[in-house]
Amino acid sequence: MKEAIREAIKELILPEFDAVRSELRELRGRVNEISVRISDLNNHVIEFGRRVDETNKRIDETNKRIDSVREELTARIDETNKRIDYLSARLEENTRELGNLKAEIAELKTMQEIMSDVVRRLGKLEERVFA
Repeated sequence: MKEAIREAIKELILPEFDAVRSELRELRGRVNEISVRISDLNNHVIEFGRRVDETNKRIDETNKRIDSVREELTARIDETNKRIDYLSARLEENTRELGNLKAEIAELKTMQEIMSDVVRRLGKLEERVFA
């Protein structure tokens, strides 16, 4: 009777064990597939992170170049503004001098007219004296 009970238990339990083993193998296969997929995904994430880092480095380099160009342009603009201020001051000075020269020329013309009148009068006086 023990033997019959043992056989009955074997017949009941062994097929269940086989089914559990089969499901366990299937689960292990799925776990392995998931593990491979997770590993691939992790590699993609790492690669993406590397690309982001490279992009950030490029952005930083570009920003440094932009700052350098901005500083250079600012210096050049400042220098140009200084030259403009200098030339503007010289232009004002030259304009003032030109105004002074115009005034002197007008004064000289007036003096020339006076001198011409004096010479003309002297000529008339000389004519009278020697006539």
